[in-house]
Amino acid sequence: MTTLIIGKNSNLTQALAHNIPDYCILSSRELSSNIELLSPFKDQEINLIFNNFQPATRLNESENNTQYIENSIVITSKILDYFKETPIKKIIYTSSSSVYGNNIFCNETDEVKPLSLHSTLKASNEKLIEKYAQNRHIDYTIARIFNMFGGNDVFSIISKILTAYIQNETLTIINNGNAIRDFIYIGHVVEVYSRLLTATNIPIINIGSGHGTSVRNILDFLKINHIELKIQTLSRYELKISTANNAIMTALLGHHEFIKVEDYLLKQLTQHST
Repeated sequence: MTTLIIGKNSNLTQALAHNIPDYCILSSRELSSNIELLSPFKDQEINLIFNNFQPATRLNESENNTQYIENSIVITSKILDYFKETPIKKIIYTSSSSVYGNNIFCNETDEVKPLSLHSTLKASNEKLIEKYAQNRHIDYTIARIFNMFGGNDVFSIISKILTAYIQNETLTIINNGNAIRDFIYIGHVVEVYSRLLTATNIPIINIGSGHGTSVRNILDFLKINHIELKIQTLSRYELKISTANNAIMTALLGHHEFIKVEDYLLKQLTQHST
């Protein structure tokens, strides 16, 4: 069975490609202009993983609202419509912890309260997938990923810390880096997706470590280990705390030990220094 992964430039897509069998990666941009690229799979039993969205580096751009909506949700609906007669075994939609809004300890059963265009479109995609899958009796999972790091990441604050140190640049942080976030290594995310392809009846899953830390704590940890960065801070509204209730995830994996973001950064920066 082929697993179609939508979203060619996604960091997660590239990581999944090294860890799941019989996959095919398709560009959502190319599908927007030529949906018939899906034709070889129309009569096959398939899995679908949706990693498509507005590129992470352009989430706050609004010059082309039509393209933003196309990238974020329209292409999802086009693909689902195209496969209306196709036997789909599993759908996984890559969502975000941002759909919880101002929620300190996020539980899958909590009401979503998105506060931005990005999170609102993620929540809309969730409902689209849910309705489609339930109407067609397809097993599906909404994967709400917290602050992922590692892989070919060029967007997260963790990648920015690495770049700032390696290139001897000034790192910009928000509100002195005091907000608490849940950081999860991409390898653990891939492990969850691999299990989800064969697991059933998990409609929503949080993917996070279950523990929170702040950028300030991370920078202090690095400083103690003789790695110091030049910092400038900006004031901006942001959620103060966001951590995952990851009980469903740990039950699926059978373990609760995850790579700590501090250890990952220290290893990466130490290797660079040597």
